[in-house]
Amino acid sequence: MRNDPTRQVACPRRARGSWDAHGSLGSRGAGHARGLLGRALHFALVLVVAFAAAAALAQAPLDTLRIWHPNTMAFAAPFKLIGESGVLADYARSVEINEWTTPDILRSVLVNGGSEVTAVPTYVGANLANRGVDVKMAAVIVWGLLWVIGPDGAAPEWESLRGQTVLIPFANDMPDLVFQRLAVANGLTPGKDFTIQYFATPQDVVAQLVGGRGQWAVMPEHLATVALANANRNGQALGRFLNLQDEWAIITGRSRIPQAGIVVPSRLAAERPDVLGGVLTALEQAVAKVNAADAETVATLAAAFDLPAPVLSDVIPRLNLAVVPAAEAREELEAFYSELAVLSPDIIGGGLPDASFYLPDPRE
Repeated sequence: MRNDPTRQVACPRRARGSWDAHGSLGSRGAGHARGLLGRALHFALVLVVAFAAAAALAQAPLDTLRIWHPNTMAFAAPFKLIGESGVLADYARSVEINEWTTPDILRSVLVNGGSEVTAVPTYVGANLANRGVDVKMAAVIVWGLLWVIGPDGAAPEWESLRGQTVLIPFANDMPDLVFQRLAVANGLTPGKDFTIQYFATPQDVVAQLVGGRGQWAVMPEHLATVALANANRNGQALGRFLNLQDEWAIITGRSRIPQAGIVVPSRLAAERPDVLGGVLTALEQAVAKVNAADAETVATLAAAFDLPAPVLSDVIPRLNLAVVPAAEAREELEAFYSELAVLSPDIIGGGLPDASFYLPDPRE
């Protein structure tokens, strides 16, 4: 009978670990819960230790940080200050800073994985990446340092080049292509309106100018200053004719040339962003010190480059140094690459690199 008060009703068995009428666990449930809690805490502790160990391993200094740069003042100056400061000691037990002096040495270093940080002309980074070499552009540092040298007193206009012979190091290299691009934009046809004479190295061009065997040349800093000083000391009357950065701005509408920067292998960017960030910070500090040109820095660099301090002080502003992460500079880099490719698509390896080539700032 449904309402029989004498009917016995079985009470449901309380589940292990369930709450009783007083809001507390029964003795068997409490023991089970403590077991679960203990195992959970043990597992959490294991995870914490594992993550801590992984983090410690990720932040361990590299055995060796290998840096390569050209023997131009624009790179040699900041990297000299970095080497002397020891600022990268937290990131590597040993920091090796080397100079590459020929394109063959540079290519060998990059193709064979012989460097963590390499300073290169920006088009070289694009060219190698397009050819399958594992390099990523980390930052642009040099923003144009090209000049046309000419006879002192020549009218500073492109028409003054008509009928002249212009000395240029490295045929079809970036300075040559920039110069030809600007000459054409200003109504001159290379090889018709003026002659180009090529040389194997910038130092060969300097020798020609000093010896009076030429008056017109395309030169990068700091060698433009050295050429002028030595040539005029030797009785030649030469001066700065055209600032190609200014001429570039007139023709392209872009105020600077992303001429050179640093590339890194993808493994460094992916596995050790702390190291890449440390390098960028060190470069920012060193570049700021070079640009400030205080007396101590000028004296240090003047001794390193065997130049009088006043000459070095005069050169520094024309190096146009500023550290800009590659992703931030991507638009300027792609515009520059596109301009170069108009005359020589092969200089960048046939096309623009893909988006992954331009690394973001790892410190953000």
